[in-house]
Amino acid sequence: MKKLFVVGTAAALMPMGNAYADTSVQIPLSGTLMKTCDVIQNLDGPFDNLNMSTTSEQGNEQVIPTCNYAGTVTLTFTSLNGGFLVSGSNMVAYNLIVDGGLLAPTQLTIPAVVAVWPHPVPDIGVPRNIRVALLSAATVAGTYTDTITASVTPN
Repeated sequence: MKKLFVVGTAAALMPMGNAYADTSVQIPLSGTLMKTCDVIQNLDGPFDNLNMSTTSEQGNEQVIPTCNYAGTVTLTFTSLNGGFLVSGSNMVAYNLIVDGGLLAPTQLTIPAVVAVWPHPVPDIGVPRNIRVALLSAATVAGTYTDTITASVTPN
C-alpha cells in the first residue's frame, strides 16, 4: 500500500505538459521614452527697451523649441495683459510677429497657437525670430510692460 501511495504522489508532483530543453531562448525587452519638449529664448535686449512712440516692428528675439523627436510641435503664446503693454491705467495694444509664416501679426487677446512648428531633427531646435509692433504710439508718459509666455507641447 505504501508503494502505491509514493508512486501516486510522485506522479502528482510532475509538471503537466511536455517541457523541452533548448540551446537558446529569446528574452524580449521593451521600453518607452515619451515625447518631451523644452522651449528656450534668445533675448538680447530689444524687448526690454521698446520705443513707445513708433508703430514699426521692434525686437528681433528668438524662440527655440527643442524636442527629443522629429516632427512638429505646438507652441502657444499667451500675454499676461491680453495683448496690451500697460502703465498704470494706460494701455497700448501691440501685435506679436513670428517669422517664417508660422503666425501672422496677432494681438494676444487670446492665446495664439502655432500647431505645426517644424522640428525636423531630434534635440536640435529650430529658432524663429519674434518681434512686436505697437498698434498705436503711446501718448501718456510711463513705463509700459507685459509678459508673453511661450509654451511648447509635443504633437
